[in-house]
Amino acid sequence: MEGERVRTYTPKARRFARALVAVGIAGSMMLVAACGGSSDSSDSGAMEDDSGAMEETSEGGAAAEEAPAELTKVKYVQPWVIQGESAGQFAAVVQGFFAEEGLDVEIIPGGPDVRAGALLASGSADFAVMNPSGVFTNRQEGIPIVGVGGINQADGLLIMCKTSTGITGFKDLAGKKIGVWVGGGESGIQAATVKAGVAVDAVEWLPQKFSMEEFFNDAFDCASATEWNEKHVVYKEGYEAGKDVVELRPSDDGLFLPGDSIVALESTVAERPEIVQGLVTGTLRGWQWVCSSEENRKAGAQYTVDAAPDLDLDLQIIQVNEMCNLMSLGPAAEAGQIGDMVQSSWQQSADATLAIGLLEGPPDVPAAFTDQFVANVPADYRKITW
Repeated sequence: MEGERVRTYTPKARRFARALVAVGIAGSMMLVAACGGSSDSSDSGAMEDDSGAMEETSEGGAAAEEAPAELTKVKYVQPWVIQGESAGQFAAVVQGFFAEEGLDVEIIPGGPDVRAGALLASGSADFAVMNPSGVFTNRQEGIPIVGVGGINQADGLLIMCKTSTGITGFKDLAGKKIGVWVGGGESGIQAATVKAGVAVDAVEWLPQKFSMEEFFNDAFDCASATEWNEKHVVYKEGYEAGKDVVELRPSDDGLFLPGDSIVALESTVAERPEIVQGLVTGTLRGWQWVCSSEENRKAGAQYTVDAAPDLDLDLQIIQVNEMCNLMSLGPAAEAGQIGDMVQSSWQQSADATLAIGLLEGPPDVPAAFTDQFVANVPADYRKITW
């Protein structure tokens, strides 16, 4: 569903409620004016004067009724094509959370050909969801992107290896064929390999399609997967964890890397802080709402299916469940709140990106993100209730 755009809107119920308020105020003023005019029925001139006053009051009342504030239009690039990974953002649209923050949000799907950094730099988008590794590489390229809110406390990327390969950990990858999503998707996996004592060039890294096709056809010894998508595609094909497949995660070796994060240009943060605050608040509120109950998780998954009807609803529910788990791990679990961007985690991401040669030198980690907006999100919108 690449290229589709979904516009936020003020829910019909809100518009209807506003209309009722306007009609109610005007009607009440007319009734008051009419009662005043009939107080002396023998004075037709008074009635005419009161009638004129009624007209003036009615018009004044209509003018006095405050029109809904105009929403600020912003464009929001997602980390991938429409799927459950973005359910919180869609919930913020459908539930009116963005609108309550004064924003009219246009959701732009990501994908293999979508370069969020370039869209931000050109002014074609205002916000994006990006892995911190992408923040560091974009900044190196001269695009001053900064993280303004966390979503996943762990990036959700792993590799799946068939047990027939004999691989039981990253230490066994030397000489093996490993499928990776080139362009940033390889950073965590390669960093974990280095941490396990295996040099990057000792492994045969192969570009992987955005599917598990090569894994099924034995073209790779291990293939990249996400917790919320490809992992479940493999098990849906009949493979069994531990028996047929081994899952390897950077976190298994103590490498804790944050994942999906809300980003914007430094200029947006400096010049439009109220817009940034609204976007961060709306996004976290959307995810908190989605994750807070099984019913809401299903609703969040349905919102993505409504936007992309070819999606499988059951798989999107699985994706939503995995996302809710990822955003409540580590520092989030300790704080009992979602959204935090922890410097130690961002530092690990920077170190990992540097270790595999995607950076020319150590980046300025504190300059790459700010937690000021997350700190201003009401606690009720961040509380982990699941």
